[in-house]
Amino acid sequence: MTNKPLINKKHIQYLEGTLPIIISVPHGGTNCPDNISNRTNGIFEADEYTKELTFDIINEFFIQTNSYPHTIIMDLARIKVDANREEKEAVSCHNSLASYKTFHNFIKESIDTVEQKHQKGLYIDIHGQSHSHEAIEFGYLLTNDILRLEKNDLSLYKDKSSIKTLSNYSKFSFVEQLKEEYSLGTLMTKNGFKSIPSKEIPFSSNDEEYFEGAYNTKVYSSINDSCVSSIQIEFPYYCRKTQENRKKTAKALVKSILEFMKIHFNLDIKSS
Repeated sequence: MTNKPLINKKHIQYLEGTLPIIISVPHGGTNCPDNISNRTNGIFEADEYTKELTFDIINEFFIQTNSYPHTIIMDLARIKVDANREEKEAVSCHNSLASYKTFHNFIKESIDTVEQKHQKGLYIDIHGQSHSHEAIEFGYLLTNDILRLEKNDLSLYKDKSSIKTLSNYSKFSFVEQLKEEYSLGTLMTKNGFKSIPSKEIPFSSNDEEYFEGAYNTKVYSSINDSCVSSIQIEFPYYCRKTQENRKKTAKALVKSILEFMKIHFNLDIKSS
């Protein structure tokens, strides 16, 4: 747990941060109150230990920066609410709708704060997957087929990606931001965790084993010219399962994000 008190509201845990970084966790909750009916359509499987991993991540941010990212965690189980879907699929009753709206309102308020205070920033939606490659997947709203394209063709998809406006701040090209030397995937690989896309693994060998990003990543991306870009991060099970691995993953991720922010956003968060 973080040393900073969290706001608890309608089954949402919210940490008001000061960094130009927003983190959300839509599928890490386990609470199943009887007064909230179960969903009957969609996916119900939880992303196990993503909540616990996120606490290690935000604590690692404090260790490395003396500050916290804005953090929003859904505590309800996914069978009660899916906070990474449109409202019509996400909820089954009024009580879960209130939690759903609170979750997204906290994200919106956090993004507004980052835009006003920093004029640029990064939104990260945290998930878990169990694909056979056991790599961390960074999703930019581009399918695996698109990631397979040659550099010139891939560059045409910048405006459809969740980091559309990052080129406003970075001296590196869109493809370099996405999967080359200074991409988040490559930085994470250098810090000990193989990742897709990256210089080492530019795309998944199996189209069914890569998640490009879903509702939250799209809604809170910079496709609509926001100064906040978004990335979905899908962690393999081994990164989440044990406390030891969670702490190692968190340390490497925070180090990689800080380097990514310095390279592309020209924000030296660690020294500030």
